[in-house]
Amino acid sequence: MENIYKSPENIDNRDKTRKSIFLAGSIEMDKAVNWQKKCEEKLAEKYIVFNPRRESWNNNWEQSINNPQFKEQVSWELEALEKADIIIMFFAANTKSPISLLELGLFSNSGKLKVIVENEFWRKGNVDIVCERYNLEQYDNLDVLLELLMK
Repeated sequence: MENIYKSPENIDNRDKTRKSIFLAGSIEMDKAVNWQKKCEEKLAEKYIVFNPRRESWNNNWEQSINNPQFKEQVSWELEALEKADIIIMFFAANTKSPISLLELGLFSNSGKLKVIVENEFWRKGNVDIVCERYNLEQYDNLDVLLELLMK
């Protein structure tokens, strides 16, 4: 779909006249709902969307710098996070999302983060405190944020 880039697609060919949004947050297979799909459907008409949910992901890949597929995935995510104008950070209730927590820390001072943390997320208190300390925009739910972004 036009305006949607998924790992490992080249994001340098995007329309740079449009703002871009990276969909960071819970992906854990069979635990997190595919909230990224909802974002794509809503946002792609107005924004360039960077979605790290890779179509060809293989859970058996060794998560090592020496694994070319894994390194390509992580490198793509970091590049897209850096180039995005906005980062949606969504923490789903029934996930652990350790990489999302890492990315929250990495980009807390970027001015790009818009955070949604569901009440039952296991580290909601930590996320709330980081958001308060770094004046990060926090939203009650994804639908509220999507509506604001489309205005």
